Amino acid sequence: MKLSFDWLSDFVDLEGITPQVLAERLTMGAFEVEEVTVFGADLIGPIVVGEIVEIHPHPNADKIRLTKTRIKDGEDPLEIVCGAQNIEVGQRVPVALPGAKVVNRKDGSALLIKASAIRGVHSNGMLCSPPELGMDLGEGAGEGILILNGNGKAPALGQDIQDLLGLKPDYILHVEPRSNRGDALSVQGLAREVAALFNRPLKTPPWSLSELTSPAPASQTIKIWRQEDRQTSNQADCPFFSMQEISDVKIGPAPAFISRRLEAIGLRPVNNVVDITNYVMHELGQPLHAYDKAKIKHTAVGVRRAREEDGEKITTLDGRERTLTGEMLVIVDAPALDSRAPEARIIGVAGIMGGQDSEVTDATTTLLLEAACFGQAVVRRGSRLLGLSSDASLRFERGVDVASVLNAGQRAAYLIAKHCTESGAQAVTLSTSGTSEVAPSKLTLRMPQIKRILGIEIPAAQVKSLLTPLGFVVSEGRADAKDGAETLDVSVPSFRQADVTREIDLIEEVCRLNGYDKIPAIMPSATFAREAPADSLQLLRTSLSAQGLSEAWLSSLVPGDSPGLSASKLVSVLNPLSKDHQALRQSLIPGLLQAAAYNQNHGAKNVWLYESGRVYLREGQADGEGSEGGKTSTDKNKAGKRSEGDNGQSASNGTGVRENLRLAGIICGEKARLQNVDYYTAKGLVENIFESLGIESRRYQFFSPENQVVEKELPWLHPFRSAVVALNRPAKKGGEQANQSLWDNAIVLGYVGQLHPKTKDQLGLRQDAFVFELDLQKIAGERKAKKFGEIATSQSVVRDITADFDKSKRQPTHQEIVSLVTKKAGANIKQTELISVFQSDKEASNVALTYRLTFQHATENLSGEEIDKVMAQVRESLSSELGASFRL
Repeated sequence: MKLSFDWLSDFVDLEGITPQVLAERLTMGAFEVEEVTVFGADLIGPIVVGEIVEIHPHPNADKIRLTKTRIKDGEDPLEIVCGAQNIEVGQRVPVALPGAKVVNRKDGSALLIKASAIRGVHSNGMLCSPPELGMDLGEGAGEGILILNGNGKAPALGQDIQDLLGLKPDYILHVEPRSNRGDALSVQGLAREVAALFNRPLKTPPWSLSELTSPAPASQTIKIWRQEDRQTSNQADCPFFSMQEISDVKIGPAPAFISRRLEAIGLRPVNNVVDITNYVMHELGQPLHAYDKAKIKHTAVGVRRAREEDGEKITTLDGRERTLTGEMLVIVDAPALDSRAPEARIIGVAGIMGGQDSEVTDATTTLLLEAACFGQAVVRRGSRLLGLSSDASLRFERGVDVASVLNAGQRAAYLIAKHCTESGAQAVTLSTSGTSEVAPSKLTLRMPQIKRILGIEIPAAQVKSLLTPLGFVVSEGRADAKDGAETLDVSVPSFRQADVTREIDLIEEVCRLNGYDKIPAIMPSATFAREAPADSLQLLRTSLSAQGLSEAWLSSLVPGDSPGLSASKLVSVLNPLSKDHQALRQSLIPGLLQAAAYNQNHGAKNVWLYESGRVYLREGQADGEGSEGGKTSTDKNKAGKRSEGDNGQSASNGTGVRENLRLAGIICGEKARLQNVDYYTAKGLVENIFESLGIESRRYQFFSPENQVVEKELPWLHPFRSAVVALNRPAKKGGEQANQSLWDNAIVLGYVGQLHPKTKDQLGLRQDAFVFELDLQKIAGERKAKKFGEIATSQSVVRDITADFDKSKRQPTHQEIVSLVTKKAGANIKQTELISVFQSDKEASNVALTYRLTFQHATENLSGEEIDKVMAQVRESLSSELGASFRL
């Protein structure tokens, strides 16, 4: 909705309030102002009212004339040359005197008025047309000079035109309407809000219909009716309908202040009667419609549902013929009170648009002015079925106040009587059907409830002062009969009964009027507990699913000949159901390998799977190795049961078999278009797992191809493209036994690597596959509580460093490089990240690693010299301790 700042000042004193302040306060009061624009030309005076006293032909031109125009009583008239053809002696017109600026009607620019000779005759100003004053009075209205006394009322000579016509620039606030606040779709409705927000009194423009009108003879009174049909819910369709008959009307342009305000909100002026009905609709929020009485063929006008079975149609004001249905409400011109008479005809679609054959034209002398309350549902349904929406239908759909219908109709009749007749008095009669009375609505507002909901205490006296400007009637406080709490009785005005129906609605009104910004911001209290393993598992599921993996649910029972399992290390089941369920799994990988093969054999090109579950190891058997043993009996339900968490320790079931919770995954196929997965893809998944759990200190140790233990324990892994996943703990330097497992060298959490080519071929996989498996119980034990510090206020600095390493010599691990860089870079290093690995075909023995180092001090910006010094120390350490070289 567009709200005119000038129009709003009729209802509220806006002195000291700028449009920008008003927009901000309305927005904070829950009426969002999207923008504020300026309407109207920036005219510069003097532009005054003048009277043409003489008109003479121009001595040197045929199409222009010489006028003598008086601008002040007792002074000689001014000679002004004018080319308009609609001027006559006695007319009062706008006169722009030398020094004034008006609108150039050719291009809209500012035109400076000067005293100058036109075709040899001196001219002391200019008589102005509407476009030259920045006015748009409709098609054809700008062809001549603006006549100010066309309705018989002459403004005073010398009066400032901008004051007379309201031509000073106006500010337009574009307010986003709220769907449940039909009462706010008007200047008066928003004025109530402004008055309440700024604690200023609400004004009502003075007017009196009785001063300008007289009752029409009873014989001329039109009869009106509403359809009495229970099936159409007459009360809901049209609770109140009224019609005023107004005679002695003269159609012409609307008063300048009405046209101006309508233009400001985007409406094009039509004529005085239509413009007045639109003016009152936007001023008070009540849609109105005027009919030409001469085009009403019968003596009664009524409201009923359209009769679809009769194929009723109407040509609306937009010139389109529309077919009506029984779901639409229509206005009918009928003989007497018989709505079903064959000669009855439809003259409008109620609440949406009038008919073309009853519209007001220049020949109209008697009006029928309709003011009614139509039901929200029937108007909304009719509008949707017809595909026709209007300003009127919008307001009826949001809901109008039935108690204000009659007032709005009489306000329009007053303006028509004042501005649409030469005599200044008209015969007006009123006919009504239904009732405009609204049953009172009262609510109880408890003061403690306000504090409980808003968190702040607002005194009862302040609550009363907030609600009263909005039309609520608030009683003095009383003690509640049940708990003795202070309570207010609140009477809801008729125009707010649709949206204020509960105590919480009143609390909302108090909150927004008091100001949302006055509610203090308080951090909620909370207790943070360390996550249990089950919570960690759910976190990992979310992380892996976000990376594109699907969760697999596989059996804990596996075939005895599964890859990587030997008969001596199996935990076999007595009396297995089948050969596919002979043993308890010691790893999740075999089951995932079978699932991947199955999916590829059934047409899946890319297989990304993960599983979490228990594996079963013998007592004394390391988590990653086998031991001699035979068969054992296990409970079938326990063998197949999935667990969501663990207490951090491997669980024994009393049969010599230990349970261990694992997480494993397999990927094969493409990670992007025409780009297959590789070892680094699998490694990235593992890194993301640790990152999601907050474990930053980790180390990757590549398997040695000479290590026979690895080949025995993890035969499905590629011996040269795999890595142990272990926490940052140095491996033993010497004294290893020949049969010692790599799992004993560090806090090993799992492994990641490429599937062995033999295993791949054995399963029939068409592409290289990569797997990982992690011990969730060890991971849960290594998670540390996060420590939070202050957010740095300084700028971070990023530097890249590329180090070359000779692979023929000892190549350091990624963790060794990161540890050394972190140690030498000092306290200001925040992150060390490997961003590139390059190996040239010509220099196969050399590999270039590029690391990105991020530096940041908590409070101070680091200088370039400080960073250069640290980078020099890092290069020196990488060269001396790890054998790195750097290219210039």
